[in-house]
Amino acid sequence: MSISFLPATDAARAAVALFAEKPPVLVEVRFPNMGTSSDWFLCEDAAELDAVLDRLGPGAEVHFSSVWDLTNPAGAVVVRR
Repeated sequence: MSISFLPATDAARAAVALFAEKPPVLVEVRFPNMGTSSDWFLCEDAAELDAVLDRLGPGAEVHFSSVWDLTNPAGAVVVRR
């Protein structure tokens, strides 16, 4: 499985593709080097995703998956803030 790291500005584009093809989207927000567990969100559309992304600080990683295809054979989409 390949992982694509995208800048935060491209997050909406990557997520919109998932929303169009296989909604809803499971969003995992990871906090590397922070010693905390991930936050999970279920987003039905891009507006809900924007609300999640607006709250994030630098260093957070956002992982997108369709709830219908959690194995993600096309490769994971990861956004770093």
